[in-house]
Amino acid sequence: MNKKNSQELFNRWLDKAKNDDVKAMEIVMEMLTPLVISSARKYFLGDMPYEDLMQEGYLVIAECMDQFDDDRGIPFLGYVKTMLRFHFMDLGRKTIKEQCDSLDRPIKSADDDITLMDVIADEEASADGAMLHDEKMKALMQGIKTLSPRELQVISLNYYVGLNMIEVARELGIAYRTVVNTKVHALRKLEVYLR
Repeated sequence: MNKKNSQELFNRWLDKAKNDDVKAMEIVMEMLTPLVISSARKYFLGDMPYEDLMQEGYLVIAECMDQFDDDRGIPFLGYVKTMLRFHFMDLGRKTIKEQCDSLDRPIKSADDDITLMDVIADEEASADGAMLHDEKMKALMQGIKTLSPRELQVISLNYYVGLNMIEVARELGIAYRTVVNTKVHALRKLEVYLR
């Protein structure tokens, strides 16, 4: 069967499914199963059982059938693909957010109840860590002295003042691409110096 015939066949089943034909709905879901699987694999970053992801995808397809408007000139499959992508991305964000741990979570210990924050090591709290930090800062300050005046302006406006690249370009009256190239060149110089 060629691609045109398979598209025509899909469209016939889709029309029947839109008219509440349950068997046609099942066939459309079966035909779109590879799309659901690939969308879930590509866009879902959380942790959820495979069967649940498939059911989520099928629900999205059912909603698409109800909400799809032929008059807009958008192909149904493109619409479904976009809706699946956004659904799985959003579902993944929600799942990951729920899985994040709080630093204020109490932890049982032999001595007393402490929080997760209490057991995280602060490398700068030790004398060695503080000295290492000071050495890095001194080296960075020496490296900054090797930058050209323009590079120093771009780095200062971006990192110290907090302007984005577009704002830096406006502030200095130069092209955006020039600002980006200047920043990249300056950061490479600093990286070479710090090595």
